[in-house]
Amino acid sequence: MLLSKPFVLMLCVQFCFGLSYSTFFLLPKFLARAFHANADTIGAVASTALFAGVLAVPFIGAIIDRHSRRSVIVLGALVNALTAGAFALVHSVAWPLFALRAASGISYALVFNGIVTWATDLAPAKKLGQAIGLCGAAGMLANAVAPAVGEAVADSYGWPWVFALGSAAALVAAALALGIREQRMLGHAAAASSENTATHSALSLVLDRRRAGAFVCSMAAGAGFGVMFTFTQPFALLLGASKVSGLFLGYTACAVLVRLGLGSVADRLGRQQIAFAALVLYGLVACMTSQLRPNYLFALGAGMGLAHGLLYPALNALAVDGVSRARRGAVMTYFLGCFNGGFALCVLGMGLLAKSHGYPIVFLATGLLIWCSLWFLPKAHGLRA
Repeated sequence: MLLSKPFVLMLCVQFCFGLSYSTFFLLPKFLARAFHANADTIGAVASTALFAGVLAVPFIGAIIDRHSRRSVIVLGALVNALTAGAFALVHSVAWPLFALRAASGISYALVFNGIVTWATDLAPAKKLGQAIGLCGAAGMLANAVAPAVGEAVADSYGWPWVFALGSAAALVAAALALGIREQRMLGHAAAASSENTATHSALSLVLDRRRAGAFVCSMAAGAGFGVMFTFTQPFALLLGASKVSGLFLGYTACAVLVRLGLGSVADRLGRQQIAFAALVLYGLVACMTSQLRPNYLFALGAGMGLAHGLLYPALNALAVDGVSRARRGAVMTYFLGCFNGGFALCVLGMGLLAKSHGYPIVFLATGLLIWCSLWFLPKAHGLRA
């Protein structure tokens, strides 16, 4: 049974931590309104957390596989709580802001990878995609709740209270994670030591031709996700919008419905085929955002939610399928590292492009980039487009 007590606990931890993480979806609006930051500055701040997480990928993967999931999740959530709370003390775009974002990025990578790896530990092999999808759905609910509440709190009480709430949510996640019960992995890891040699390292699994396409497409998905969530906000504000939470509400409503209603579709119909169709839609939504109007935010968010809700579980399951439990943490970490790397590189580069040529070209270029990744998915898995 997939929805066991440990699995439900995992969903609760994911939701609470997601509230803290999703608070920072409003960071572009905070920077634009509080510090009058332009596109390249917003891109630089947004990408800092992701770059930090990417650089820490080899270490985080090893930590997750060598230590208990509980200790990794609790540590990451506590660090995230400290960094979120410290944002209340930030008064300018200076080095402390970037340092906090770097620490936040590493803590997020620890918690997210620890939770998703925990979810795969609890799921049967035939339900990997569904388990990852439900885990993501719990986080996606937070994607809507935190920005909507955060905007209201910021308008009524100021931004420091927004960050204080984000810190509190991370503390609740850490407290819940203390209830995790899992089998010790030391004996299992020792028995699998021959698999964990250089010829079967996590990196060699990532580069395996049977799954490498999933990691390339993860980078493309990260690019699309990052551009949509980072630059749609200042673009909408420039066009006269006063609220941007409609984007997150549309995204979450559709993504959660997909995860709950179609959670097993990739496992049943084929993960490659679902990933291919979702990438096509992802690129289309990005291109359509070049014609943004403030009243389009919910619809564009819904389109993105449909694409991401189908894509991420299918790609993630492709990446981890057939990997032993002793190496899943590392492989999952590399998968998220690719997603974050695509997010960071694209947001940083597109911020410069937006400053010089405007926002519409950013969304068109991102859509084309996502479509280019389609070539890698069928080739990597022996399919033909």
